[in-house]
Amino acid sequence: MQVLAFGITDVGLKREGNEDSFSTDEDLDLYVVADGMGGHLAGEVASQVAVEMINKSFRKWVGKNIPHDQLFGLPDDSLSLGGNYILSSIKLANKIVYELAMNYEQYHGMGTTVAAIHVTPAQIVVANVGDSRIYLVRDGTIEQLSKDHTIVSEQIEMGVMTEEEAENSPLKHILTRNLGSAEEVEPDVYEVVPSNNDKYVLCSDGLTDLVNDDEILEMAEEADDPEELCRRFVEKVLKRGAHDNTTIISVFLTDVRKKKEGPMIKLGGFFADTIIGIQKFIRKFKP
Repeated sequence: MQVLAFGITDVGLKREGNEDSFSTDEDLDLYVVADGMGGHLAGEVASQVAVEMINKSFRKWVGKNIPHDQLFGLPDDSLSLGGNYILSSIKLANKIVYELAMNYEQYHGMGTTVAAIHVTPAQIVVANVGDSRIYLVRDGTIEQLSKDHTIVSEQIEMGVMTEEEAENSPLKHILTRNLGSAEEVEPDVYEVVPSNNDKYVLCSDGLTDLVNDDEILEMAEEADDPEELCRRFVEKVLKRGAHDNTTIISVFLTDVRKKKEGPMIKLGGFFADTIIGIQKFIRKFKP
């Protein structure tokens, strides 16, 4: 399998500073986007610390092949070892951001979202906290693999609000979950099976506020490489006012070899909604 990736961040036209951070570690095939919050410098610190700690802990655990029962926090038996590495690295990053926010006055109230994927020939681990998103473009269709942890997203799930109403809601960006606001956090982590010519897009809400899913699909379908796609996204956001920082990582997969799938393998791509439901059921009722 060949993996091509590119990441970019832009301060936009309205903000003085950039509170977003990202990393594209091609040695680990680990890709992370974080959107910080908390005012001058604090959001920037939160996102940078989160990205650095996720990468540092993940690299250490992979390098030493640490078993799942020795990771930070409780493991999730429904996930692979790689999935637990991502889960625990995000939990550890949250703990560190939280401690900084609690112990240093200049960082009080800071936090950050995080969206991350880890790519292997067998599976893609997808994880997020907050409203930074992860999309999969496959066979002419787009799917949001991440879950928005926002008030309006929860209201949509409960049937209280329609998606159209949510677009104009003043609560649109109020998060129900982020790194740094509580001592513990529960990331959403799922595992999907890669397919040839998959295209993944990780982004902060600077992109999704101004570019809708259909446009993301169309632009991803037209792009020949991830750098071209990222730069075109930024150009479109800037043309539409760029009221926020915008950060994007694109990951393109080619030469993915089909493997014979046993009965226990988790199907990915456009079966993700079903698998997500199954995984949540397992976590809810596991001892």
